[in-house]
Amino acid sequence: MSTLLAQTQTPQQSLQAIWQHIDALACEALYDELSLENKPGLVCPSSNGSHTDMNHQTFIDSITSLQGYFATLSQFGYDDSSFDAIKNQGIYQEAKMRQATHNINTHKGAIFNLGFVCAAIGRCIQADIALTAHNICAQLVERWQVDLHTRLTRDPNSHGQKMFKQYGITGAIEMVANGFEVIQAQVLPCFYDTMYRTQDFEKASMQTLMLLISVLSDTNIVWRGGIEDLKTAQHLATQFLQAGGVYQCDWRQQISHINQYFVQHNLSPGGSADLLAVTIFLYKVENEFNHPI
Repeated sequence: MSTLLAQTQTPQQSLQAIWQHIDALACEALYDELSLENKPGLVCPSSNGSHTDMNHQTFIDSITSLQGYFATLSQFGYDDSSFDAIKNQGIYQEAKMRQATHNINTHKGAIFNLGFVCAAIGRCIQADIALTAHNICAQLVERWQVDLHTRLTRDPNSHGQKMFKQYGITGAIEMVANGFEVIQAQVLPCFYDTMYRTQDFEKASMQTLMLLISVLSDTNIVWRGGIEDLKTAQHLATQFLQAGGVYQCDWRQQISHINQYFVQHNLSPGGSADLLAVTIFLYKVENEFNHPI
């Protein structure tokens, strides 16, 4: 990382370039997730999935409103800004997003998830630690785990808290506080493996999304359906993967059938979509910042 900083005239100019690059990669990851066609129950360029209140353009507007936020959070992490500063920037950004989307929640999860990942990247750069997913996630645990568990006000009326009280299902706060364990252990390796075997970004993204749906207790699915709908969604995704996933010649047709089921039952794996964007972002960061210069 020190080599990166030495490439431009002053360290400050170099840092600003890095923050902007990280910001661009985060927004790219959100575009990549949005652009993946035929995602079960989710908004994509050709469909609103199970949603009646948002469409592809809503998400484009939302992502546009997020530009610059991820650079700010990277800088906050580098400066070791307070937890409250990071939290308040996220609250401000959510209000900005809702203004752009006419009060529709498109990327609240991304503001939280990717925001803290960017702050952790800033911490890694400050400590001159390589930008690997393992190191980034370790910073999340080391720097913010206690604050995330103890200093965030849980809204008892939020979807996540209602799901926790009713079913014991944890959500985004625990996922970030524990350093995205499922992404490190299963999901990112799946993305890398599929990319290596297929050299196809679409296939890697879809295989990864279906893995997420199969293993995640997605509060969005439970909220829109129920615990039995979650089990069915997980079963459908598991069946798809066990049959060969995207390595099957008719994988798109199979995904289409699963998508139809999700839409018919008003299911949307929004939590899985959020974590797909995080996975893609970590993949991009690892590949952009860890090659010899």
